[in-house]
Amino acid sequence: MAANIEESRSARFALRCAAWAERWFPDSWVFAALAVVIVTLATLAIGARPAEAAKAFGDGFWSLIPFTMQMAFVVIGGYVVASSPPAVRLIDRLALVPRNGRSAVAWVALISMLASLLNWGLSLV
Repeated sequence: MAANIEESRSARFALRCAAWAERWFPDSWVFAALAVVIVTLATLAIGARPAEAAKAFGDGFWSLIPFTMQMAFVVIGGYVVASSPPAVRLIDRLALVPRNGRSAVAWVALISMLASLLNWGLSLV
C-alpha cells in the first residue's frame, strides 16, 4: 500500500512537471526556426551576400536526403525485427523479469543499451 501512495505521489509530481514544461517551453520548431535565423544573420555578418546564404542553405538541405533515407531504413528495420514473432516472444519473456516500476525502468535501459550493440534502430523500439 505504501508503494502505491509513493508511486502516485511521484506520478503526480511527474505530471505537474510535464504540464509545466508543455506550457512554458516552446515547440522544437521554434528552436529550429531560430537556428535558421541566427545562422542566416551570422552569414550576412561575415560578408556573404543574401543570395549566397540562400543557395548554401538550399544546397545543404537537399544533401541531407540520403542520410534521412538511411536513418528511416534503420528505424524501419529495427521495428520490423522487433515486431517479428521470435522477437515478440523474447520481449514478452524479458518483460516478466522486473517486479516493480523502478526495476522495470532499469531493465528497459539495460536491454535497450544491449540491443543498440546489435542494431541502433532496434534499441529505439
